[in-house]
Amino acid sequence: MKLMINGVWRGDVDPTPELEAQRMIHTGSFRDRITSDGSSGFAAEPGRYHLYVSHACPFSHRITVVHAMKRLEGTIGLSVAHAIWDTPDGWRFGETDLSTPDHGGNGFTRLHEAYRVSQSDYTGKILVPVLWDRTSRRIVNNESLEICLMLNQAFDEVGGDSRVDLYPAALCSEIDLLGSRINRSLATGVYEVAAASNQAEYDRAVSELFGFLDECEAALADDRCFLFGERTTLADVLIFTPLVRFDAVYNPLFRASKKRLVDYPRLTALVKRIHDLPGVAATVRLDHILTHYYDGDWAVANRRGIVPHMHAVSWITSGPGA
Repeated sequence: MKLMINGVWRGDVDPTPELEAQRMIHTGSFRDRITSDGSSGFAAEPGRYHLYVSHACPFSHRITVVHAMKRLEGTIGLSVAHAIWDTPDGWRFGETDLSTPDHGGNGFTRLHEAYRVSQSDYTGKILVPVLWDRTSRRIVNNESLEICLMLNQAFDEVGGDSRVDLYPAALCSEIDLLGSRINRSLATGVYEVAAASNQAEYDRAVSELFGFLDECEAALADDRCFLFGERTTLADVLIFTPLVRFDAVYNPLFRASKKRLVDYPRLTALVKRIHDLPGVAATVRLDHILTHYYDGDWAVANRRGIVPHMHAVSWITSGPGA
């Protein structure tokens, strides 16, 4: 396990049960906010902030989708970490086919350097995405949902596209409720399936995941274009990033094998509509996604003796041996 302890990077920590339970997914620890008026101490200014992201990570992918939809390319820069995270250095930067150098002006070659600069005694996981302040030279925030909201709301007067509002006031409560369910049942739910340590845990996680997908498919039966009707909202971004990985990664590798995305025609159509929105297609980097998951921890079958749920096959009938 890789993490920082009192400001010292460790790529070889033996995982305790507590650490293992949060191996891939947990809440960010830097929680400051950028506001349009600067009342938070972090004013929205063009060129002041920088994003450190991974095209492989579904939570980081939320950020690049919102960044593209709000047309913030000229306002907030991006640096992309290498897709292979499972190295002694963790997330790395450099000029390769699967990463960029640090474009934030800091000369970082490893993401953990940004954490150390921000807090010299930092202890915890090194997460993407990171929203960095070039003025104070510190991390503002590393919680993906909060960064999405800041990108949507704070930068409209300094370069963001004000015509795109992914979190309209009239829908905030509903978006929050659905977003919480997407997080619990799908975005982190697929990791619960993959990390199950016994058959009972696996069965519960599979039931939660596919029960939610069944609900979403049924909700789209009224032919709405997006989750809340004809307009795109943050909820669509939140459901898009795990679903775009589903058939390539979660179904075969995580053993979320009961159904595929393509077995949900309405959800598949939703993913395609989001993918076809201006700027979104360029954020979907399957080369990063496949390299990351199939050359890392999840590429090793970590639980023996768990029987995966089988995808329904029409020509197999019930009976002995079926």
